[in-house]
Amino acid sequence: MICFNSIYKSYEKEVFSAFSMCLNEGVTTSLLGPSGGGKTTLINMLLGFEKPDKGSISGLDAKSFSVVFQEDRLLESFTVKENIMVSCKNESLCKKVLNFLDMSDFSEFYINELSGGMKRRTAIARCLLKNADIYIFDEPFKGIDEALKKKIIISMKEYLKGKTCFLVTHDIEEAVEMSDRIKIMDKNPAEIIKDISVKEIDTCFIENFKSGIL
Repeated sequence: MICFNSIYKSYEKEVFSAFSMCLNEGVTTSLLGPSGGGKTTLINMLLGFEKPDKGSISGLDAKSFSVVFQEDRLLESFTVKENIMVSCKNESLCKKVLNFLDMSDFSEFYINELSGGMKRRTAIARCLLKNADIYIFDEPFKGIDEALKKKIIISMKEYLKGKTCFLVTHDIEEAVEMSDRIKIMDKNPAEIIKDISVKEIDTCFIENFKSGIL
């Protein structure tokens, strides 16, 4: 289990004060919360890019990561195929992932020839194809057509079955479709106000979240 243990973090104002949260291994956990609430800061602390002012993160010993950041961070002078082959040299597996991301016809395109949604799918492909202990997705589906996004999520969930995944999003429907467990975070300072299995979520819960009741 990966745990944030009584984390404190401040910038110009306090973001986390005695914040604690655990992520179960072998499942996908989604974190939902408002913009500016500290979700990306949690990712940065997991990755070691930032340190808590106080507190600790346990369960990360010798763990490797694969990440889709909010920015695509692609190699602009490389083709789609060259970008993803950085993560995986298995061509048949690369073709499989490109296929379910609907990118097979664009494997020889250079990154600057792609739309925003295609760049996003390339970033997802590169992340999925790395053999890692923990997969982290920070708003991974932005710019992707809604119907295609639903198809991609179904394939991703099957592909990542049994893996430890952490999805950060503000979209309740993405979280429900992708995850096993959902944590809802409030801010000022941040705290987990709801921790629930996706199996317990119904239409009423989703509508209440969208309405800001939760």
